[in-house]
Amino acid sequence: MKMENSIIYPDAATEIIEIFKFVEEPVLEKIPEKLKNELERISNKEYNFKFDETKTLNEQKLLPATKELLSAIFIKYCCREEDGNEILVACRENDIRLEEEKRKKYDPDKIFEKKQKEQVEEIKQAENTDGQCFKLVVIEPWYKKVTRKIKNFFRRFI
Repeated sequence: MKMENSIIYPDAATEIIEIFKFVEEPVLEKIPEKLKNELERISNKEYNFKFDETKTLNEQKLLPATKELLSAIFIKYCCREEDGNEILVACRENDIRLEEEKRKKYDPDKIFEKKQKEQVEEIKQAENTDGQCFKLVVIEPWYKKVTRKIKNFFRRFI
């Protein structure tokens, strides 16, 4: 995981700097000064974020980019390598599971099957008590019919 090549949003950097103020010193020492300085440099000075000590990190209203960056910092600098690998494997498995759920939910074959079933149900509902079925008939304007017949007539000679 390369953090040097990542795009860090100024508001997310501001949130992370504020969170760092409440992190214990031994954990904070593991994070390189270069990264802390870069976060400070790109942070949005006008963005107002206050960390609530009474709430857990999950309960805080953090930007998604902040959550992702905090996870990356934790995995790269704060946890053991084995633990970081386990977290990354779990994240990949979670991503795969979410993609499979999306694929099942938005499967094009099922969408078309559903449309066909809906059309059949509409036709059944349109039947009246006599068993007659009402269908929509598209009526072509007279001038289009004439134009089409003229074209067909001349196509025979070409």
